[in-house]
Amino acid sequence: MVRNITVSIDEDIYEKFSLAMNLTKDSENDAIETCMKWYIAKAFEKVSQEYNPKGTAKKVVDASNNYYGKATQRIPVWALKPNQYNHKIIRAYFMAVEIAGEATIRMMERLCSDKEHPELYVPTFKNNYSQMKLDGSKSHGKVFEDDGENVWIWSEVESVLMKYKSSFYKGEE
Repeated sequence: MVRNITVSIDEDIYEKFSLAMNLTKDSENDAIETCMKWYIAKAFEKVSQEYNPKGTAKKVVDASNNYYGKATQRIPVWALKPNQYNHKIIRAYFMAVEIAGEATIRMMERLCSDKEHPELYVPTFKNNYSQMKLDGSKSHGKVFEDDGENVWIWSEVESVLMKYKSSFYKGEE
């Protein structure tokens, strides 16, 4: 069964929606149905996290900033695992800041691409770094933000990351 609906949408949002549909070549009906499926999945996920009879509910998602808090929980674990790619990328960030006074994507990638330095080598840097810029349910956890060139620590995790900084980078290595 197909149901017809009528909705009122802000003009600016609809304009961007139309542009997105032009890029993807999706029909309006298909795009709206995809949005509805996403909304349904997120609503059920949120409710299932709130209701957990065993009392081990995950942190409830704050929809206003899509912050799952993953990285704050994972940084202490990454700090203890120097061979893990997330650890190496964070190390490269701190090293870049020490070398140049700031970190750039290009410099971090260069540091992580040198096979002669296994303590920093990450063969899949771009993929792993991009996962560290997202705070979604399937990401590694958001640690960094960038403007396409310059990189900085996401303010939501900065205090935790700085607490463990010496586990990632001691300086002058």
